[in-house]
Amino acid sequence: MNLDSRHLRHLAAVGRHGTFVSAARALGLSQPALSLSIQRLEDILKVTLVERGRNGAVLTEPGRLLAQRSEEVDALIAAVVHDIDLATQGITGKLRIGGTPLATSNIIPDTISRILAQTRDVEFEIVEDTDEALIDQLDRGALDVCVCASGQVADDGAYDFTPLFEAKTVLAMRPENPLARHGSLSLDTLHDEVWALPPSGGTFRKQIEALYVTSGWALPKRLIETSTIATLLKIVRMTDAISLLSEQLIRDELELGLLKCVEIAHPLAPRVFGILTRSDRAPTTLARLFHQVAVDLPGSAD
Repeated sequence: MNLDSRHLRHLAAVGRHGTFVSAARALGLSQPALSLSIQRLEDILKVTLVERGRNGAVLTEPGRLLAQRSEEVDALIAAVVHDIDLATQGITGKLRIGGTPLATSNIIPDTISRILAQTRDVEFEIVEDTDEALIDQLDRGALDVCVCASGQVADDGAYDFTPLFEAKTVLAMRPENPLARHGSLSLDTLHDEVWALPPSGGTFRKQIEALYVTSGWALPKRLIETSTIATLLKIVRMTDAISLLSEQLIRDELELGLLKCVEIAHPLAPRVFGILTRSDRAPTTLARLFHQVAVDLPGSAD
């Protein structure tokens, strides 16, 4: 049985458009040429593939099955061609990515999953740390790319920064916490509460401390400090400790009802997260692909 792939594509077009005239126009063929193509296919298979009537053309059950398989084959061929194109561009090798907890829980996995859908001949190493530690590793060449908050490096031309999204900071607590009844809370009313916070020295912790200083209040003394975001979240879920966290970071916990967020009467300015690279190092093709995919993700900055 000698099937011509062109005939299969012609059949699929008739199924999509519903008439020979519309399908022929979309294919750039004459209507008689398209009809002849379908007729040849029916002759080869010895089965009716299209029911022709006054209201158009409708595929029979064998016709629908064949058209579906044809489109699947076309999609597979397109995917293979795309993979070959990526390989010929040199999109192989390993990319070392650094990210803060917010980046490693959201945008970095989302970006990698989309890259792996295009090519699998790649490796990734992901490092989670504070902004300062990540930038130090970037400077030393231990990382190729960082996804971190803006404003962490001097504007001296040594770095390139592409903004991706803004992170809103909220007061997080478990729903059973008595404070969860409030729609908004002021920091001066929270001084005696137990706080779960990242350790001192990190960028986010410094921002929290600056908020207290500018508001004229001392930093709370009842602190639980942990550098592991998973531990911090578990403490907040299991106790009445409260924390200041990025709303995107606790998105899943909020949707599941495990945490609740309350507005802060003196809110922190949104933090802008983006891709940071060294401007004195030419990015690999894989690094450029990571950059492109991350920028194109839903919710990324225009």
